[in-house]
Amino acid sequence: MINSCIEVSIYGEKNYKLFLEVIKHELDSSEYADITATQALILLNMRENVVTIGEVISRGYYVGSNASYNIRKLVSSGYIASGQSNYDKRTTLLKLTKKGFNLCDKVDKFLDMRMSLAEKKTRNKIDMKAGLDFMKRIETFWNDILRKRI
Repeated sequence: MINSCIEVSIYGEKNYKLFLEVIKHELDSSEYADITATQALILLNMRENVVTIGEVISRGYYVGSNASYNIRKLVSSGYIASGQSNYDKRTTLLKLTKKGFNLCDKVDKFLDMRMSLAEKKTRNKIDMKAGLDFMKRIETFWNDILRKRI
């Protein structure tokens, strides 16, 4: 029998990849074919925040090694505006443009519609909050092990 920890990790990764595919399918069928699903998730996580590229990574908005590339693409495509910090000229600040906010609104509506459809199909309320709470507890557990608190 496979260990439950492994199964949770595998299904978490599978669901993440499927989620990205669903978002990309929606983007491709709309006027947002110039953006990847990963880039859309960066925008969804940023929202109202003004952040640096380092914060995009440290806050978990993006998991990967090419955050700078994705941010450059988002800036060149007009989804993010960038500018220098008033306090530290070496720091580049990032914020969503109107185009970025419009994309976030579209993805939010799409996801709400899909969740409603899923609940109708399964005839059950899908408790995403319970799933999120579980995933956060597991994340804390793994971090505690790495920090040798356990």
